[in-house]
Amino acid sequence: MSGLILTTRDSAGPPIDMTGVLPDRLIEGGREALAGLMLVRGRERHRLDALFALQDGGPSGGLVLQPGDAVLDGVGSGMTAGELRVEGECGAYAGSAMRGGVLTVEGNCGAFAAAGMAGGSLRVLGDAGDFLGAPLAGGTRGMSGGSVVVMGNAGDRVGERMRRGLIAVHGRVGGLCGARMIAGTIVVGAGCGPGAGQAMRRGSILLRRAPEAVTPGFVDGGMNDWLFLDLMRKELIDGGAWPSGFPTAGTRARRLIGDRTAGGIGEVLIVSEA
Repeated sequence: MSGLILTTRDSAGPPIDMTGVLPDRLIEGGREALAGLMLVRGRERHRLDALFALQDGGPSGGLVLQPGDAVLDGVGSGMTAGELRVEGECGAYAGSAMRGGVLTVEGNCGAFAAAGMAGGSLRVLGDAGDFLGAPLAGGTRGMSGGSVVVMGNAGDRVGERMRRGLIAVHGRVGGLCGARMIAGTIVVGAGCGPGAGQAMRRGSILLRRAPEAVTPGFVDGGMNDWLFLDLMRKELIDGGAWPSGFPTAGTRARRLIGDRTAGGIGEVLIVSEA
C-alpha cells in the first residue's frame, strides 16, 4: 500500500488537532477514510482534506506531514503501528499515549511529547518542550514503555513519574528531570537543571556531568565500575541514543543514590571517561 503525504493548505490560523491522523486509519480504511476524518481547528471542525492536500508518497502504509508554518498538536497521539514522519515542527502532545510504531519529527516539538507513552519509538531531530515522557495533563502515570530520542535540548520535568522505557536527550534538560520517577532510564548528554531525581523511587539517570545542585536526599555512593554500562552503551549506540559527548568506552561512574527522603533507591550515574 502506498503511503500518503499531507501538506497544509493554509498555515495561518489556530493549531490543528491531529488526533486520529494515524497510519492505522490509512491501513484499515484507505485514503477515503483518512480524507473524511473530522479535525478540530480553533472552534471549528473541518474535513481533513479541507485542511490538507493529499498525494501518494512516503513509506508504504505510512504518513508524511508537511505542516509549513501551521501548528499541529497531537501528532501521533495514540499511535499503535506504522510510520509517521513530520517534515518540520509540531506542537504539543506529539506521540502522547503512543503504544507502537515509529514517529519522527524533523524539527522541534512542544510540551507533553511522549506523555503517557507505553510503546513505540519517538525521534525528535530538534528540541522538545516541558514534560517530555511525563504524565498527561491531570494524569498520574508517566511514560511506561517505548523509547524517545531527542537530538537537541528538552525542557523541565523530563520523565516525571516515568515507570519504564528509555528517554535519551543529546543536549541539555531543564529542572526536575526524573522527578517522582518509578523505573526506567533517562540519559542526558549536556547537563541538567536543579532537582534531578527529586522524590525518585527507582530507575537510572545517566549524566555526563554532575547536576547543578545535587538533590537533597541523595547520598554519594562513590566512583565504581559498573559492567552493565558496556552493554547499555552498545545497545544505545545502535539505536542512536548514546549522546556524542559520552565516553565510548569504560565502565566508571560516580553513583548518587536516592531519593532517600521518599524511601527511594534510584540512581544518578555520572559517567566518567574510560
